[in-house]
Amino acid sequence: MKAEIINVGDLTMLAKSDTNHWVVMDTNREDRSAAAATPMEMVLFSFGGCFSMTVKSLLEKKRLDVGKMSMEIEAEREPEPPTVFTKVHALLRFEESGVTDKDVEWAVGLARSKYCQVDVMLEKAVDVEIAWEIV
Repeated sequence: MKAEIINVGDLTMLAKSDTNHWVVMDTNREDRSAAAATPMEMVLFSFGGCFSMTVKSLLEKKRLDVGKMSMEIEAEREPEPPTVFTKVHALLRFEESGVTDKDVEWAVGLARSKYCQVDVMLEKAVDVEIAWEIV
């Protein structure tokens, strides 16, 4: 896997993957452009995307109706530099679905232990709590 980061002005960066996909990153400092998500926000996006895709895929392999699925993530950070994450709280929400708590617990367990590489890697550096609700 490779990535190329290109400065396109101020602190705005374009990132290109070796699969030729592009994303924009920027800072959120008040004196700067703030044109896109920050790199730390991208870490949360990557975790949430990986985890949600993994859980949904696992549930669908059991031929379950996942319905509407979403994930809310909140991260706590160190107050002083380096302002790394100290704790990540994630909530998976299932609406209009045919899944049970047992189904979700199974999928979350596999995602955490084996299939969501971003979560496995992130957990080596920070406490990640994952909960879910079926509404």
